[in-house]
Amino acid sequence: MKLSTRARYALRMMVEIARRPGSDIVSLGDVAVHTKISKRYLDQLAIALKANSLIRSMRGRGGGYQLARRAEDISVGQIIEAAIGPINVVECVRNPVTCLNADGCECRWVYERINDGIVNLLNRMSLAELANMGKSGFGKGGLPELSFSKGCPVT
Repeated sequence: MKLSTRARYALRMMVEIARRPGSDIVSLGDVAVHTKISKRYLDQLAIALKANSLIRSMRGRGGGYQLARRAEDISVGQIIEAAIGPINVVECVRNPVTCLNADGCECRWVYERINDGIVNLLNRMSLAELANMGKSGFGKGGLPELSFSKGCPVT
């Protein structure tokens, strides 16, 4: 599975918001400066993230965005799905009627297991864990070591 630019940028946006102390309100202009993502793109992402109750907006002077719930309670999978829709490595996994051979396909069970594995992995990673990686450093080979000790509840 290849993550789209939209999914990657949504993750970067949410990490930037999550790194703010407490319930600070963050302007998209500020997020744009720190992430190097255009404000116009962030505006579009904010619509999807807000519609999925991951962020909330505050209007007026000093307005902006903040997390709708604790970073520990938001999974990476929820962010990606808010940005791009359901995770699906092959169309027939979630929508078998799109494939003429779905009932007799020898490979479909492989696709289902790959999809389930990806979804489960992404749902076990919390936004808090991701936001703290930059602070705590990375493990072997420059890659972060993930513990998945608590997991992230999916609501």
